[in-house]
Amino acid sequence: MTTSTLGSGVPDAAGAPSTAASRLVLRRILRPWPLGLGALTALSAFAYLWALQLGQRSEYYAAIALSMSQSWANLLFGSVDPAGTVSLDKIPGSYWVPALFVRLFGFSTWSVNAPNALATVAAVLLAAFTARRIARGFGLEGGATLAGLLAGSAVAATPILAAVARSNQPESFFVLALALAAWAATKAVERASARWLVGAGAFIALAFQMYMLEAWAVWPALAAGYLVTRKSWWRKIRDLAVAGAVSLVLSLTWIAVVALIPASSRPYVGGTYSNDPFEMVFGYNGLGRFSATADSSDYRSFTPPFSGEAGVLRLFNVEVAGQVAWLIPVALLAIVVLLVLRMRLPVVVFLGGWLVTFLAMFSAVAGMHQFYTASLALPMGLLVGLAFAVARSRRVLWAQLAMIGVAALTAVLVGLAYPGYLLWVVIVQGVLALVAGALLVVGARRRARARGWVSVIAGAALLLTPAAWSLDAMNHENSINPVAGAQSAMGGMGGGFAGMGGGFGGFPGGGGSSGAGGFGGFPGRGPGAAAGNGQPGGGGSSVPGGSDAGGRDGGPARDGASSDGMGAAGAGRSGSEDAVLAYVQANRGSASYLLATFGAQSAAGYITATDGDSVLPIGGFSGSDPAPTLDTFEQLVSSGQLRFVLMSSDGGFGGGGGFGGAGSTSSSDSEVSAIREWVTQNCTAVDGITDLYSCSAG
Repeated sequence: MTTSTLGSGVPDAAGAPSTAASRLVLRRILRPWPLGLGALTALSAFAYLWALQLGQRSEYYAAIALSMSQSWANLLFGSVDPAGTVSLDKIPGSYWVPALFVRLFGFSTWSVNAPNALATVAAVLLAAFTARRIARGFGLEGGATLAGLLAGSAVAATPILAAVARSNQPESFFVLALALAAWAATKAVERASARWLVGAGAFIALAFQMYMLEAWAVWPALAAGYLVTRKSWWRKIRDLAVAGAVSLVLSLTWIAVVALIPASSRPYVGGTYSNDPFEMVFGYNGLGRFSATADSSDYRSFTPPFSGEAGVLRLFNVEVAGQVAWLIPVALLAIVVLLVLRMRLPVVVFLGGWLVTFLAMFSAVAGMHQFYTASLALPMGLLVGLAFAVARSRRVLWAQLAMIGVAALTAVLVGLAYPGYLLWVVIVQGVLALVAGALLVVGARRRARARGWVSVIAGAALLLTPAAWSLDAMNHENSINPVAGAQSAMGGMGGGFAGMGGGFGGFPGGGGSSGAGGFGGFPGRGPGAAAGNGQPGGGGSSVPGGSDAGGRDGGPARDGASSDGMGAAGAGRSGSEDAVLAYVQANRGSASYLLATFGAQSAAGYITATDGDSVLPIGGFSGSDPAPTLDTFEQLVSSGQLRFVLMSSDGGFGGGGGFGGAGSTSSSDSEVSAIREWVTQNCTAVDGITDLYSCSAG
């Protein structure tokens, strides 16, 4: 006989499994790792993506993404103009995803900037997962969560990486590719795995498509780490040879494809004398980067002078320190800590060698933007996260105190170099360092819950000031030379030399009204600043002026944000540019090209303002590439494909006596100079519009 349980008040047993499962899922979600990872993801996404559509974009790189989105051929070759006349002066890997975003979602500031932000979030998460996996493999079950979250937080809190993430500069995808390489490389050296070594080589080849030779700088550290694994020397050398060969072949794939396609069937390779992709990668972007000058070399490479003189202490000068130096000393200390605490030697050799190699490279290169150093975030973050977690798990007091103390001291020294900017945060970090140290010394680590809170306080004592600089990057943007913290907030050069004037852009600074223009005519620094590197002073290019108008895409401008108009610097259009655009659109007739300009910088604003209309960038990025030739140019005019030519390009790198422009003495400029001369002799100046010429079909 059965007894009914209705009304007995006893819960139905059928619901018990689902309730228990729900509780189990909830408990798992509320564990430190998923909870911390969720918070890290949310904070990173907020810092990099919030109000991104109202931010700035580099008009030059925006035009490239728009041009590449016009056809699959343009996407492959990295064409800087919709018609596919000339390519980028680099491998276009970092622009493939932004171009696809433009193709899928239409052209806007959001569609060209969001891919970089998403790539940076992915890199942060990969760093966290990599550090956690390494720590677990080392037997640190309790410390693995701390290692992962601290490593990911350190990467996210690198100010220059945060600044780049909110721009359309090409660095973010390189950092993501390096994060993938780090994941595979650490597995390779942990397990002495040939398969993972080949995988790491493949990811390094992917990074090569993003940033070329800089990617190969990971290989010495990876090889050293693999050579100290427990394998026979013959097998280690064989594995390295195979993986190196695979990496080399994959790295050179794009170069080989372009080289094998007839020159008449593809754009001219930007930055070269001979239309050769090998020259572009290994000459212009290779040897040319280590030239002794900061304006040009035998390869006419652009070596930006925004980071001070090359030397051992370059990364600690006032131009660079606030962007990346916060964790350099503690990361170097972390190498020592990991060695002393007998962390797996191959991992330490790889990560330590990677950091030291990149530090040496950035200290030696002739000239660079500060954002080149964003790739340091990965080895620094992994080393700091792992070292502190190992020391914390093993209760090695001296190592924890030393790392917290070095990080806090670095924050104080770097913070004092920028007086008046977030000094209260530096003070708070110092106080937190003292509190964390005291808690460690008096034994708060004895209780599990107390240990967790001490770890949180210690993490803040390690990262608070750079994290604050990173968050403040949301309010002060510059997509031409992205910088975070004091340089952007105080309207400085973003790290340019004092007294440098307006050469190579003269970013807003110091207040002089007489500074030279560049990069679209940003005001120079200091009174009477002279134009640098042959650029004419005082003005912006014909695309655009130096004013920051409203927000992009119809939104209000935030600090430094500019309107959705034309311009190499992303500033709003002036009346003269509006006049040029209105005139050529009304009078182009059946011409294929809207107009021609000297230099891709000048062409960029007109390309974006017309949502991808064909603008001919004579001379490419530098304004001195022999593309098109005079014969080709004459044919375009005589056939009626081209009618208007804009002669002025003072604010860009090309033409007007700028970098590699008509004022250069290089023999490769003869075609550009010949075109200028031909236009002045055979075309008619348009009344009322400065520097615009009308050419009649013959």
